[in-house]
Amino acid sequence: MSSVPTAPAYHKELIDGREVQKPLPKKLHAFAETFLLVDLANRLPKPYEALLELNTICGQDRLVPDIIVTERSARYLDGDLADPPMLAVEIMSPEQPLSDLLDRCERLHKAGTPQCWIIWPEKRRAWIYTPVSFQEAHGNLAASVGESTIEVSLQEMWAELD
Repeated sequence: MSSVPTAPAYHKELIDGREVQKPLPKKLHAFAETFLLVDLANRLPKPYEALLELNTICGQDRLVPDIIVTERSARYLDGDLADPPMLAVEIMSPEQPLSDLLDRCERLHKAGTPQCWIIWPEKRRAWIYTPVSFQEAHGNLAASVGESTIEVSLQEMWAELD
């Protein structure tokens, strides 16, 4: 009996009316995602939570950001986040162009997400993207969450990846 190799199934997103396979994460992606999830969860004020790989409704699209920060009281429809997250984090996977992540952030912005972080673990680079600015982060990633500002040390994250 022979077997036919198939591509592993992963999250499918709904973008412009069609299902699109989300790129498979690799080691550095997973390390960065884990570091950020734990760090954010420890820094967030009580009414907020950091969640991993959650279907997020963005108008007619359904995206799966790597990490989101949302209010604990957020609305869900059939288990999908219906309210815009306060922060979305997109981590670049190997062979994924930066333009794909920028497009995802723009869709999230249009749906009401005020800020996105984009992380490129292989190159040790990160950006903060809002509807009015796109700038590379040096030192810390910062985001406004409710009345608070949270910061994550890039140096600590990069050290975790080494």
